[in-house]
Amino acid sequence: MKIQEQNNMQVTNQKIINNELKIDYRFKILYSIAMISVIAGHLGGKSSIELNIQGWFPYSSFHMPLFMFSSGYFFKIKNVFHIKRYIYRKFKRLIFPIYSYNCFYRFLKYFTKKFAYINRIKSFDFENIFIESLVGSRILFIGPSWFSSTLFFVELYNIVKRKIIKLIRFEPNELIYFIIDLCISYKCIILSNEGYNKINIYKYIFRILHLNIYYQFGIIFNKYLEYFTNKIQNDIFFFCTFSMKLFFHLFYAKMPEFEYNKSEYYNYSPFTVIINSILGILFWMRISENMEYLLGKNFYINIIADNTFSIMMNHFFVNFMIRNIFAIMSKNTKYFRDFNFNMHYSNFFYIYLPNNVLSTGIIYFLGGLFFPIVIQKIINKIKLGIFIIFSLIIRKKRKI
Repeated sequence: MKIQEQNNMQVTNQKIINNELKIDYRFKILYSIAMISVIAGHLGGKSSIELNIQGWFPYSSFHMPLFMFSSGYFFKIKNVFHIKRYIYRKFKRLIFPIYSYNCFYRFLKYFTKKFAYINRIKSFDFENIFIESLVGSRILFIGPSWFSSTLFFVELYNIVKRKIIKLIRFEPNELIYFIIDLCISYKCIILSNEGYNKINIYKYIFRILHLNIYYQFGIIFNKYLEYFTNKIQNDIFFFCTFSMKLFFHLFYAKMPEFEYNKSEYYNYSPFTVIINSILGILFWMRISENMEYLLGKNFYINIIADNTFSIMMNHFFVNFMIRNIFAIMSKNTKYFRDFNFNMHYSNFFYIYLPNNVLSTGIIYFLGGLFFPIVIQKIINKIKLGIFIIFSLIIRKKRKI
């Protein structure tokens, strides 16, 4: 008996070839790249492992659009005919687990406030448990949950939009959808640059409508563009990609970076934001295609790709626990005397590196990448145990 693992951030990366269901291993690699980029980015250059290609592809210029693109790539138009089931399935995979983690970490923060940084405890009320989870939880341990809720609303917007248009018996070309959403995304970036993103409700709306364009890009890439991009040889593709990145670097005297969660684009033009995000997507898509033969079935690549949601939800907590281990050892042994307790109690994102040795950041990186997988395995075992217990209870009642 096996329970399907809870791969909430991951869409179904499968395709049908010759009437057989095949796994598209390119996207296993792509999800792993995106997840590694998220963790390395949150460590702020202290991971000792970098995937930004010497600053050519800053993490915050592509990793969230990369997840959106991957989700859009596997969108099936047949879902429009089963919209209620589709929305329920997405809610169960993307929102309900956030509620669970939200409650768990709120209790954890409350009961451990005497021992560590935990001075932002909010009351257990409807707004803090349910509303914040929908718009992006402010619970520090699951701060990255904002992406899961945003993905849910992007997919909700996408399916409802198509259902409404189908009801009026009008079926536009997929490119028309893309052009309309591109204009909306363009306008959202302009409004964000004008300061409207400082108002929370606008920030949430702009975030959804901007990231939606990469979801739509995944759809048209699958339907139209992939055939043509595959005809471009690697040398030409990489030359054009790096030339365009070099242009932006020279024009701005730095490589553009953004904060998608805050709808903050630092006054970069909408053209710059969208093109840099798409360049990051296309670059890593091509890398994944080239590496599919070597890494597609790699155990570690697949286990990361299959547990992206748990990694996203729990890597902040893992960093926090690693730091607490250093704090305990610093207090009770002669080691790690340079540990900064003021930073520990005042800054949730403090990353302690023993003796300020950058290579020790690998502890946080590997811990944040793989320990959440252990957490997910434990959750799966608990779910399996509960399922077995309920099955036995039901069988006994039927016998009676």
